This record gives sequence, structure tokens and C-alpha cells, in this order.
Amino acid sequence: MYRPAQVFASFTQNEVKTKLKDNTEIEESKEMSSRHREIHVSATGELSVPPDRCKVLIVVANIKETPQEAKNSVSRRVDYILQSLQNHQVKEGDVKLDKTLQREDLLYSMTAEVTVLFVDFVKCQTVCNFLVEKLDESVKVMQPEFYHSSHRVESLRRQSCLTAVKNARAKAEEIARVLHQSLGKALCVKEESCSEWDGPGHVSPDQDRPVTFQQRIALATVTVNVNVIVTFELKLKDKGKQAR
Repeated sequence: MYRPAQVFASFTQNEVKTKLKDNTEIEESKEMSSRHREIHVSATGELSVPPDRCKVLIVVANIKETPQEAKNSVSRRVDYILQSLQNHQVKEGDVKLDKTLQREDLLYSMTAEVTVLFVDFVKCQTVCNFLVEKLDESVKVMQPEFYHSSHRVESLRRQSCLTAVKNARAKAEEIARVLHQSLGKALCVKEESCSEWDGPGHVSPDQDRPVTFQQRIALATVTVNVNVIVTFELKLKDKGKQAR
């Protein structure tokens, strides 16, 4: 009677370890091969934004023999200033008033400070010019002080970083195209440096000349420079695509 042959095989512990080791080496080799197909590029993103706020300080001062005379003299001018601001559609919440009465020997000094916030720089110029023209030397209209709202600078920092990353990707795509490969996903993004400064950076105003309105805006302009290093995955193109 025919009986089929039966074959029995067994692996020693050393042979199993060798097989597992071989498989592990293959996997490690694949990982190393994948890890080698990477590209590291650095790029810079730099953006500038002008100020979006300014405040003007208006000082009214007078000295009289009695405190009431000093207060009346200053109050008349302050009332005129407040009415002028209202006529130019300046919001009441954007105006702050401080008054100080002091004794100077036998006389009394009254000082009022009106601080006005502007978001419209043209209106700021118009109001300042009007007050200088209409009021006497007892009223001093200071030069506007330009600045940024907090959220505006924070947004500028984020946008500069995103611009740097976009520039890095564009750079990596060009390199991959030269190497006849395609660019994969970003594996790592590292911000190397971030710096910011006010004004043009390389041009200082002439100290002998008064600073103009537009120069003050330029000097308050904030610039943010961000440098990043990004690692991208490189993929081999299909032969069919390469042939095309």
C-alpha cells in the first residue's frame, strides 16, 4: 500500500535568532534608505508693517495770582480743545484729560494735559494743524507718537514665520526637480532665529533737521525677520512619469 512520505523539520534556537536578525537588518536597511532620502533647506521670511495707532499730547499751562484765575484761564482753552476734537469726530473714549494745580512762590500754576488717540493719521494731522493755528503759545501740541497695537505685532511675527516656511518649500521643490525627484511631506521644522527692529534699520534721520510726519511713521515701522530650517522627504519619481 502506498503511503505518502512525511517530512519533519525543526529549527534550532540559533537558527531562529539568525532569521530574526536577518529580518531586522532588512527593516533597518529600509529605514536607513528612507532616512537618507531627505533634504534640509534653510530660508528666510521678512515682513514689515507700519504703525496703526498714534497719540498726541496737548499741554495747556498758565500762571496766575489766584488759583481760580489759573483754573479759569486753562479751562477756557481746554473746553475749546475738547469741542474741536468733537467737531472732528474724535470719540470721547479716545480722549484723556489730566489737570494739575501747583503753587510757585506767591503764584499758582495750572496745567492740563489732553491725550488724544488716533487711528486715522490724516485726521491726526488735520486736528493738530488746526489747534496750532487757533490757539496761542500757552498751548503746546506735541509731535505724534506712533505705535502698534499688540495683536498687530504678534500677527506680523506669525506671518513672517509662515513666509519663511513657504520659501523653504519653494526652494526644496526646485532642488527636487533638478534631482528628478518629487518632494514629500515636511518631516521637521526648526526656527533658527527671529529678530525684529523699528525703522528702516540702515538709515538714521538727520539730527540737524526736524523729523517729518512721514519719517516718524517710517521710524515706527516694525520689521520681523525669521530664519527656519526645514527637512522634507524626497520621493523617487515613477519611471512612467519620468519617461513623459
